[in-house]
Amino acid sequence: MLGVAVAAVPAVIAAILGLALVAKAATWPISLTQFAAITGAIVLIVLAVVFAFWAFACYTLHYVVNRSGLTIAWGTLRHIIPMERIEGFSLGRGEDRPTLSGLSWPGLHVGRGLVGGKEALFYSTHRSPEEILYVRTSAVTYAVSPQDPPRFIAEVERFKRAARRGGEESVQRDIVGGHPIWADRVAQWLALAAVLINLGLWGYVFAIYPDLSPQITIEFPPLGDITDVHSRGQILWIPGAALAILAVNLIAGLALQWRERAATYLLLSGGVFVQLLFWVSAGIAVSNA
Repeated sequence: MLGVAVAAVPAVIAAILGLALVAKAATWPISLTQFAAITGAIVLIVLAVVFAFWAFACYTLHYVVNRSGLTIAWGTLRHIIPMERIEGFSLGRGEDRPTLSGLSWPGLHVGRGLVGGKEALFYSTHRSPEEILYVRTSAVTYAVSPQDPPRFIAEVERFKRAARRGGEESVQRDIVGGHPIWADRVAQWLALAAVLINLGLWGYVFAIYPDLSPQITIEFPPLGDITDVHSRGQILWIPGAALAILAVNLIAGLALQWRERAATYLLLSGGVFVQLLFWVSAGIAVSNA
């Protein structure tokens, strides 16, 4: 499928570049330059994962028609449309140029779009407007792209005559797509703040590392009372310990969010505070160096 290829190619390129950059930076001395290279590699790898997911979601995009209704499957999402809710169909026209907000490239169009001033949900792999089939319901219009639109319409009409009555349009998500974090802005901002503070701590330590004396003194909790350190490399324990605690906070917070949102906020807020404590620890270590 064209849409899969368009997403998979950047994923592969970003992964290769990211891994190559990590391998190259690993041979450099600890410095701000090495930190920048490693951070860039992490960004590339994250982009590779995102594009790989989009490629996977495009590959899994399909439509299922049965007595229960029409199911549109896309990655972690399932749109369930009961047969009795489907009011009609219309084929796309060449003069239509949908304005889409979401993912849109040759062979993949997913998101909300405007067609003739009306909103539609796009789950389509069309390459031209003529390949779009609009499915109208009482609540929303779906833009899909079955391989054989006339046959698709005939199948829907056939199942409508024997469809089960009742049911509402719904969206089902798997355990990843349905996690509360995606709809919780407060938790997102707290988690992002903790991550950025930790990233900044790594950058600070890498930046000052070349200028440190061979021996440094670290005297600050939560690392304990270390008064005789023979290698400046020990200062890397500070951001390392901070990262370990951050990982525990994030995992525990995500797990608890299913049941208790307040506990998640408490953990993530505490995570931000702990990261700031490690910043203080790094500052004291540098001043005592």
